[in-house]
Amino acid sequence: MRIHLLWLLPLLLLVWPAQALRCHQCTARGNCLNATTCGDNTQYCLTTWNSPPGQKMIVIKSCAYTCPGFQQSLDSSWASCCNTDLCNSAMSRRASWGLLALSVWCVYLNR
Repeated sequence: MRIHLLWLLPLLLLVWPAQALRCHQCTARGNCLNATTCGDNTQYCLTTWNSPPGQKMIVIKSCAYTCPGFQQSLDSSWASCCNTDLCNSAMSRRASWGLLALSVWCVYLNR
């Protein structure tokens, strides 16, 4: 009986449908908290920062089939890719650094 169960598990895993990647999505100055299910062949969540000279920075978050390489970055824009669900979080880097500093400060006070 155990042998039959051991064969059943791999068969179930092969038949079970794969889940599509989920990413935050926004364009230009929209709400970047929108989570969307990407297409079947999508492999990355992409965040692009565009900073044209003399203008405010524009952040674009989307699903991507490929990750732009270093050669594709321009002086006024850059991109970041990740490949887990909702990894292109809406939290800003400034907030992340602030939380890190606060954590270190709390550890220092509790010595």
